[in-house]
Amino acid sequence: MNLEQLLEASRVALQDQHEPYLWADEVLVGYLNEAVQEACERAKLIEDATTDAVCRIPVIAGRASYALHSSVLEARRIAFNGRVLTETSFQDLDAHDHAWETRQGTPNRFIFEQATSAAVPVIRLVPAPAIDGFLRLTVYRGALKPLIVGVETDTPEIADRFHVKLIDWVCRCAYLRPDPDGYDPNKGQTHEALFERNFGARPDANVQRKRRDKHPRIVKMKGSW
Repeated sequence: MNLEQLLEASRVALQDQHEPYLWADEVLVGYLNEAVQEACERAKLIEDATTDAVCRIPVIAGRASYALHSSVLEARRIAFNGRVLTETSFQDLDAHDHAWETRQGTPNRFIFEQATSAAVPVIRLVPAPAIDGFLRLTVYRGALKPLIVGVETDTPEIADRFHVKLIDWVCRCAYLRPDPDGYDPNKGQTHEALFERNFGARPDANVQRKRRDKHPRIVKMKGSW
Protein backbone atom coordinates (compact mmCIF):
# COMPACT_ATOMS: atom_id res chain seq x y z
CA MET A 1 0.00 0.00 0.00
CA ASN A 2 1.20 3.49 -0.75
CA LEU A 3 0.74 6.51 1.49
CA GLU A 4 -2.46 7.63 -0.21
CA GLN A 5 -4.02 4.20 0.32
CA LEU A 6 -2.84 4.01 3.93
CA LEU A 7 -4.31 7.41 4.73
CA GLU A 8 -7.60 6.47 3.13
CA ALA A 9 -7.75 3.17 5.03
CA SER A 10 -6.85 4.94 8.28
CA ARG A 11 -9.67 7.46 7.82
CA VAL A 12 -12.14 4.66 7.11
CA ALA A 13 -11.06 2.87 10.30
CA LEU A 14 -11.36 6.14 12.26
CA GLN A 15 -14.65 7.12 10.60
CA ASP A 16 -12.99 10.41 9.69
CA GLN A 17 -13.63 10.58 5.95
CA HIS A 18 -15.19 14.00 5.60
CA GLU A 19 -13.66 17.43 6.01
CA PRO A 20 -13.04 19.11 8.30
CA TYR A 21 -11.03 16.12 9.52
CA LEU A 22 -10.55 15.38 13.20
CA TRP A 23 -6.99 14.29 12.45
CA ALA A 24 -4.90 16.16 9.86
CA ASP A 25 -2.85 14.27 7.27
CA GLU A 26 0.33 15.42 9.00
CA VAL A 27 -0.83 13.84 12.24
CA LEU A 28 -1.79 10.52 10.63
CA VAL A 29 1.45 10.31 8.65
CA GLY A 30 3.36 10.85 11.89
CA TYR A 31 1.43 7.96 13.43
CA LEU A 32 2.18 5.78 10.37
CA ASN A 33 5.91 6.44 10.74
CA GLU A 34 5.65 5.60 14.43
CA ALA A 35 3.77 2.42 13.50
CA VAL A 36 6.54 1.29 11.15
CA GLN A 37 9.17 1.79 13.85
CA GLU A 38 7.06 0.00 16.46
CA ALA A 39 6.51 -2.94 14.09
CA CYS A 40 10.24 -3.17 13.36
CA GLU A 41 11.19 -3.10 17.03
CA ARG A 42 8.63 -5.73 17.95
CA ALA A 43 8.93 -8.14 15.01
CA LYS A 44 12.38 -7.38 13.49
CA LEU A 45 10.88 -6.88 10.04
CA ILE A 46 13.89 -5.31 8.31
CA GLU A 47 17.09 -7.35 8.06
CA ASP A 48 19.93 -5.56 6.29
CA ALA A 49 23.40 -6.71 5.26
CA THR A 50 23.97 -4.51 2.21
CA THR A 51 23.42 -0.84 3.06
CA ASP A 52 26.97 0.47 3.51
CA ALA A 53 25.92 3.41 5.70
CA VAL A 54 24.49 0.88 8.15
CA CYS A 55 26.44 -2.33 7.58
CA ARG A 56 30.05 -1.33 6.88
CA ILE A 57 32.29 0.28 9.52
CA PRO A 58 36.00 1.12 9.14
CA VAL A 59 38.09 -0.13 12.07
CA ILE A 60 41.13 1.69 13.46
CA ALA A 61 43.91 -0.15 15.28
CA GLY A 62 43.69 0.34 19.04
CA ARG A 63 40.09 1.58 18.99
CA ALA A 64 37.59 -0.90 20.47
CA SER A 65 34.21 0.91 20.34
CA TYR A 66 32.24 1.99 17.25
CA ALA A 67 28.94 3.84 17.04
CA LEU A 68 26.34 2.19 14.83
CA HIS A 69 23.74 3.80 12.63
CA SER A 70 20.86 5.13 14.72
CA SER A 71 18.40 2.83 12.92
CA VAL A 72 20.07 -0.37 14.21
CA LEU A 73 17.97 -2.35 16.65
CA GLU A 74 20.06 -5.51 16.93
CA ALA A 75 23.31 -6.85 15.51
CA ARG A 76 22.58 -10.29 14.08
CA ARG A 77 26.03 -11.04 12.65
CA ILE A 78 29.36 -9.18 12.69
CA ALA A 79 32.57 -10.05 10.87
CA PHE A 80 35.96 -8.34 11.27
CA ASN A 81 38.06 -8.59 8.10
CA GLY A 82 35.97 -11.60 7.09
CA ARG A 83 36.15 -13.38 10.45
CA VAL A 84 32.79 -13.87 12.17
CA LEU A 85 32.70 -12.67 15.78
CA THR A 86 30.81 -14.15 18.74
CA GLU A 87 28.53 -11.96 20.83
CA THR A 88 29.36 -11.70 24.52
CA SER A 89 28.68 -9.37 27.45
CA PHE A 90 30.58 -7.33 30.02
CA GLN A 91 29.49 -9.78 32.71
CA ASP A 92 30.77 -12.83 30.84
CA LEU A 93 34.09 -11.19 30.04
CA ASP A 94 34.59 -10.00 33.62
CA ALA A 95 33.95 -13.55 34.86
CA HIS A 96 36.75 -14.97 32.70
CA ASP A 97 39.42 -12.29 32.39
CA HIS A 98 39.61 -9.19 34.60
CA ALA A 99 42.16 -7.63 32.23
CA TRP A 100 40.19 -8.08 29.00
CA GLU A 101 39.73 -4.31 28.53
CA THR A 102 43.49 -3.77 28.21
CA ARG A 103 44.16 -6.46 25.61
CA GLN A 104 44.80 -5.96 21.90
CA GLY A 105 44.88 -8.54 19.14
CA THR A 106 42.54 -9.99 16.56
CA PRO A 107 38.95 -9.43 17.69
CA ASN A 108 36.95 -12.63 18.16
CA ARG A 109 34.04 -11.29 20.23
CA PHE A 110 31.81 -8.25 20.36
CA ILE A 111 29.52 -6.52 22.82
CA PHE A 112 26.37 -4.87 21.50
CA GLU A 113 25.30 -1.87 23.57
CA GLN A 114 21.72 -0.86 22.79
CA ALA A 115 20.72 2.68 21.98
CA THR A 116 19.54 4.87 24.83
CA SER A 117 17.58 8.10 24.76
CA ALA A 118 20.87 9.99 24.61
CA ALA A 119 23.09 7.77 22.47
CA VAL A 120 23.15 5.55 19.39
CA PRO A 121 23.91 1.81 19.67
CA VAL A 122 27.58 0.84 20.01
CA ILE A 123 29.68 -2.19 19.10
CA ARG A 124 32.72 -2.97 21.25
CA LEU A 125 35.34 -5.32 19.83
CA VAL A 126 37.16 -7.79 22.09
CA PRO A 127 40.09 -7.70 22.20
CA ALA A 128 40.68 -4.23 20.81
CA PRO A 129 41.97 -4.55 17.22
CA ALA A 130 45.73 -4.45 16.72
CA ILE A 131 45.35 -3.66 13.01
CA ASP A 132 43.08 -1.57 10.82
CA GLY A 133 40.25 -3.24 8.97
CA PHE A 134 36.50 -3.10 8.60
CA LEU A 135 33.37 -4.62 10.05
CA ARG A 136 30.57 -6.11 7.97
CA LEU A 137 27.28 -6.26 9.82
CA THR A 138 23.97 -7.99 9.37
CA VAL A 139 21.44 -6.09 11.45
CA TYR A 140 17.81 -5.70 12.25
CA ARG A 141 16.91 -2.05 11.86
CA GLY A 142 14.12 0.46 11.65
CA ALA A 143 13.13 2.37 8.53
CA LEU A 144 15.70 4.70 6.97
CA LYS A 145 13.23 6.79 4.98
CA PRO A 146 10.10 8.11 6.69
CA LEU A 147 6.83 8.59 4.87
CA ILE A 148 6.40 12.23 3.83
CA VAL A 149 3.16 14.19 3.72
CA GLY A 150 2.21 14.93 0.13
CA VAL A 151 4.33 12.17 -1.41
CA GLU A 152 1.36 9.90 -2.03
CA THR A 153 3.36 7.16 -3.79
CA ASP A 154 5.64 6.60 -0.78
CA THR A 155 5.45 3.11 0.73
CA PRO A 156 6.69 1.79 4.09
CA GLU A 157 9.97 -0.14 3.98
CA ILE A 158 8.40 -3.25 5.50
CA ALA A 159 6.81 -6.02 3.40
CA ASP A 160 3.48 -5.25 1.73
CA ARG A 161 1.57 -7.87 3.74
CA PHE A 162 2.19 -5.87 6.93
CA HIS A 163 1.05 -2.48 5.63
CA VAL A 164 -2.65 -2.75 6.47
CA LYS A 165 -1.80 -3.92 9.99
CA LEU A 166 -0.09 -0.57 10.67
CA ILE A 167 -3.49 1.07 10.76
CA ASP A 168 -4.19 -0.34 14.23
CA TRP A 169 -1.31 1.72 15.61
CA VAL A 170 -2.57 4.81 13.81
CA CYS A 171 -5.99 4.31 15.41
CA ARG A 172 -4.42 3.62 18.79
CA CYS A 173 -2.50 6.91 18.69
CA ALA A 174 -5.43 8.89 17.28
CA TYR A 175 -7.88 7.71 19.93
CA LEU A 176 -5.41 8.25 22.78
CA ARG A 177 -4.56 11.81 21.76
CA PRO A 178 -6.20 14.23 24.23
CA ASP A 179 -8.96 15.78 22.16
CA PRO A 180 -12.57 16.55 23.10
CA ASP A 181 -13.90 15.04 19.84
CA GLY A 182 -11.60 12.11 19.10
CA TYR A 183 -10.40 10.86 22.49
CA ASP A 184 -11.60 7.31 23.20
CA PRO A 185 -9.28 5.27 25.47
CA ASN A 186 -11.30 2.08 25.09
CA LYS A 187 -10.95 2.10 21.32
CA GLY A 188 -7.30 3.09 21.67
CA GLN A 189 -6.57 0.10 23.90
CA THR A 190 -8.48 -2.23 21.57
CA HIS A 191 -6.39 -1.18 18.57
CA GLU A 192 -3.17 -1.42 20.60
CA ALA A 193 -4.08 -5.02 21.49
CA LEU A 194 -4.73 -5.80 17.81
CA PHE A 195 -1.36 -4.29 16.86
CA GLU A 196 0.36 -6.36 19.55
CA ARG A 197 -1.37 -9.49 18.30
CA ASN A 198 0.12 -8.91 14.84
CA PHE A 199 3.61 -7.73 15.77
CA GLY A 200 4.19 -8.93 19.33
CA ALA A 201 4.82 -7.09 22.59
CA ARG A 202 7.28 -4.24 22.75
CA PRO A 203 10.72 -5.62 23.70
CA ASP A 204 11.93 -4.83 27.20
CA ALA A 205 15.54 -3.58 27.23
CA ASN A 206 16.30 -5.19 30.60
CA VAL A 207 14.97 -8.56 29.43
CA GLN A 208 17.10 -8.37 26.27
CA ARG A 209 20.20 -7.52 28.29
CA LYS A 210 19.64 -10.41 30.69
CA ARG A 211 19.11 -12.78 27.77
CA ARG A 212 22.48 -11.78 26.27
CA ASP A 213 24.17 -12.19 29.65
CA LYS A 214 23.00 -15.80 29.81
CA HIS A 215 25.04 -16.93 26.81
CA PRO A 216 26.67 -20.33 27.36
CA ARG A 217 29.94 -19.95 29.15
CA ILE A 218 33.00 -20.09 26.95
CA VAL A 219 35.79 -22.25 28.33
CA LYS A 220 38.92 -20.19 28.52
CA MET A 221 41.67 -21.75 26.37
CA LYS A 222 45.30 -20.78 26.39
CA GLY A 223 45.86 -17.97 23.92
CA SER A 224 42.12 -17.55 23.16
CA TRP A 225 41.93 -14.19 24.93
